[in-house]
Amino acid sequence: MFDLPNISVPVGAFLIVYGAYMMFYVLYSLFNVYHLLRYGVYGFGLYLLVTIFTGGTIILVAGSTFLLMGYDWAHPISLDNTVEYYNEDLFPAL
Repeated sequence: MFDLPNISVPVGAFLIVYGAYMMFYVLYSLFNVYHLLRYGVYGFGLYLLVTIFTGGTIILVAGSTFLLMGYDWAHPISLDNTVEYYNEDLFPAL
């Protein structure tokens, strides 16, 4: 087959994907809240909806952050072990 050199990637590299997702989510949420406040019908229901949305967002972000804090993000993932899981039948010839 083929040999991979002894390369290891820290698990913390996946935090870049998480950070990009969170940045996109925050920008999209701010866009939605702005449009709700700018073009929505003023009243108690609008402010209640914005408050529930903002509170739910804070709970979800804080919850995911606290769950991710429990992991060792410096632990390396070795690419040598990934070859063991490769199967020739994964992509059979047509």
